[in-house]
Amino acid sequence: MKKNLIILFSAVVLAVGLSSCGIYGKFKSKTDESIDTLKIPECKEIFTDTYLQALIDTALANNLDLKIAHENVEQANATLLGAKLAYIPSVALSPSAGWGKTSSNASPGWGVSPYGFAQASWEVDIFGRLTNRKRIANASKKQMEDFEQASRVELVSAVAELYYELLVLDAQITTTDSAAVNFERSVETMRNLKLAGLADEAAVAQFQGRYYQCLAMSKSLRLARVTTESAMRLLLNKSEYQIARGKIEDAIKLPNTIQEVNMQVLRIRPDVKAAEHQLEQAFYSLNLAKANCCPSISITGNLGWSAGMIFNAVGSLIQPLFNSGRNIAEVRGAKHQLKAAEYQYSKALLVAATEVEDALASEKYYRDQESDYTNQVTAVSNALDYTLTKMRVGVGTYLEVLTAQNDLLNVQITQIENYGDILKAGVKLYQAIGGGKQ
Repeated sequence: MKKNLIILFSAVVLAVGLSSCGIYGKFKSKTDESIDTLKIPECKEIFTDTYLQALIDTALANNLDLKIAHENVEQANATLLGAKLAYIPSVALSPSAGWGKTSSNASPGWGVSPYGFAQASWEVDIFGRLTNRKRIANASKKQMEDFEQASRVELVSAVAELYYELLVLDAQITTTDSAAVNFERSVETMRNLKLAGLADEAAVAQFQGRYYQCLAMSKSLRLARVTTESAMRLLLNKSEYQIARGKIEDAIKLPNTIQEVNMQVLRIRPDVKAAEHQLEQAFYSLNLAKANCCPSISITGNLGWSAGMIFNAVGSLIQPLFNSGRNIAEVRGAKHQLKAAEYQYSKALLVAATEVEDALASEKYYRDQESDYTNQVTAVSNALDYTLTKMRVGVGTYLEVLTAQNDLLNVQITQIENYGDILKAGVKLYQAIGGGKQ
């Protein structure tokens, strides 16, 4: 027993001498603590449409992908718990019995070994193996939480994009149906002019062709709306759900809550945080690889009975002499893994900054176009009125009217698409900042 204590004491002295090898180093987070004081809008402050808010709440409560992400977090929590429990000695019950005589005068019978009741083992964490494993598991758990938040942001963004797409399709269907009515009226006008000798069958046929083209376009848009609603129900995890919604004209008037972005906020974006926690795991993996080059110390003992309780503890010191080459290779590999994780973190920050700049520029560009399309719709509508007046007084042709009606429909469809682009650019900006507070 005295010899074992001497060995353990020598190991402690050796651990102190190796403490400068980076085994016990702690990862320094790259996230500035002052970020917590920055104003980060909540999700409902960004998406203020009440219909959309209801859909987002339903999706967050029911989406299966989000539930899977949450289970991954729970699995990581279980792994972390296992790493924490590794500090506790392990005890294995192993009773043994045999047939024989306990003494020369006793009759044969079953007996229980006095030293075979239980075995205990405890690894002394002098060189930080257990600590680094626990820290790796903790960083992995945090990374799973980041992935869950990223899944939540992706889900909210997908719901918002589909919602805005439905608003676009609704508006385009209404516009196309209205254009079809106008073309149908023009067909009747051309037939009357034909009877009066002011138009021919070609004029009637051209307006008829455009009328049927509008009907076909309306049916195609309706099919797109059906498939978009199905995609939305899939996100909501509800096969039968009436998707209540407003109008795109109302949605576009809602205030834009994100005017600028403090780039420091990007450090708490889920994918950036996940990259940082990957870097943290690589840091502690290097520590662990270095620790594997050091001796391991464990205390083992047997617990049984023989005229009382007997405990025997034996300290063992195992020097990894035969694995030195493999351990050195693992250290080198861990260093390269750490360097790759550093590059990945830098790349994640660069991608985040680029996406924010692109989203801000896109939203500004589309909003600047809004007035242009509004003025264009007004101008083309006036042109259509002028051509109709000219044709009625006999100084214009039906081709001018047909062209003006086509131009009006096209610019109205384009204007609606621009509305959708503005709203979807807001979704991209929401994604770029990592989502608001949930």
